[in-house]
Amino acid sequence: MVSERKIKQLIELASQDDDVVSVLLFGSTARNEQSVNSDVDVCVVLKMGNYTKLFLSEKKLKYLSLSGNIDVQIYQQLPIYIRQRILKEGKILFCKNEDELYEIAFDTIQKYEDFKHIYDYYLNEIKNDR
Repeated sequence: MVSERKIKQLIELASQDDDVVSVLLFGSTARNEQSVNSDVDVCVVLKMGNYTKLFLSEKKLKYLSLSGNIDVQIYQQLPIYIRQRILKEGKILFCKNEDELYEIAFDTIQKYEDFKHIYDYYLNEIKNDR
C-alpha cells in the first residue's frame, strides 16, 4: 500500500530530525473508520519550545514533501481542541522520548481544561442558533 510506504518514509525522516519527539496517527484511520476515499492523518510532535510560525510552516513543508495521500500536521500548529482530540484518539507510530511526549500531553490537557468552558459555550451558542 502506498500509504504504508509513505508513512515509513515519514517516520524515517522524523527519526533523523532533532526537533521531533513523536509521530502520531489520528483521524478516521486511527479510529478504524476509513473509507476508500479517506486520507491518512499524521501528526508530527516537536519538542517543547517557542517556535516561530515560519519555522513551523517550514517544518510542515518538509514533511508534506512525502505526503501522497497523507495529511501531515505539526502538533504545535494545531488548535488546542484538535491537539486534545489527537491525544485522545491517536496512535503512536514513532516516539523518541516517551517522557517528553507525556510532558507535552500533560501541558496540552492543562491548557485544554483552561479553554474547555469557552469552547463548550461556543459550541452551545452555535447549536442554539440553528
